Amino acid sequence: MIRKKALVLFLSIFLFLICQSGMADFKNPIQSVFNKPDVTTEGLDITSLTFDSIEGILNLKINNLNSISIDYPQVSWNLKLGDILYKSETLPENGKIAPNAVEEIQIPVSIPFKELYEKHPSLQRVDAVPYTVNADLNFKLPIFGKSTNSVVAAGELPMLKKPVVNLDSIQLTSMEPEQVVFAVTASLQNKNGFDIHLERVDYSLIINNTKWAAGNTRRQILVRPAQKGDIPLNIALRTSSMVSEAYALVLSEQDVRFDFKGTLYCKSSSPYLKSFELPFQLIGTKRIKL
Repeated sequence: MIRKKALVLFLSIFLFLICQSGMADFKNPIQSVFNKPDVTTEGLDITSLTFDSIEGILNLKINNLNSISIDYPQVSWNLKLGDILYKSETLPENGKIAPNAVEEIQIPVSIPFKELYEKHPSLQRVDAVPYTVNADLNFKLPIFGKSTNSVVAAGELPMLKKPVVNLDSIQLTSMEPEQVVFAVTASLQNKNGFDIHLERVDYSLIINNTKWAAGNTRRQILVRPAQKGDIPLNIALRTSSMVSEAYALVLSEQDVRFDFKGTLYCKSSSPYLKSFELPFQLIGTKRIKL
């Protein structure tokens, strides 16, 4: 009888230990077959670059490696330009990620140069700045609960400064009964650290509400970094009414009102901006030089 009770006790303890061991081992297979999502980024993808702004997309790729769907994460990210924290925000969760699917979170990024230079003048003195993107993706996962994936990307962004167009002078070069010829000198101020190759200028010039000229010039002009390049234009007035008006303006020795507008077609030595168009319009007054 005693031996029988001892055997029952032994079997009970043995079965209890097996059950305990089985429950402990039961959790591990579940965790081993459920995988945390994989998160990657290639940093900022520049979609548009002008002298006004940089427009880009921050792509975050989430690979759900499981056969069940998972919730979208909460995304906290920031962008640093050098040591300057330019932007920081948190995006809320939004829907679910399908089983065994790769989803992209596309975050638009806009950097207007004028506002950037007003807040951080030091960036106006450099041609490029290193950037760093940090993103934390906060998931709520089955089995694991709260889980954070962090990604970092770094690169370089150009700091462009818009070239300045000026109308420097209107010079009388010849005055005859049949025509009056003026040498108009415009200029392009290059504020950047790369060469600008001016290949063509489309322009129109209105003086005292009368159109004096409209045309284009294809003279090749090289403007070096931090230098100014002259854009010479020759304008000949031949109709009798315009010749008479020009005579009167020259003899009056008074300032004239001008409206000078057009587009510069340029190439550059910058790896970021191979070619560009620069529209301009200048309105003001100027004295005709004799």
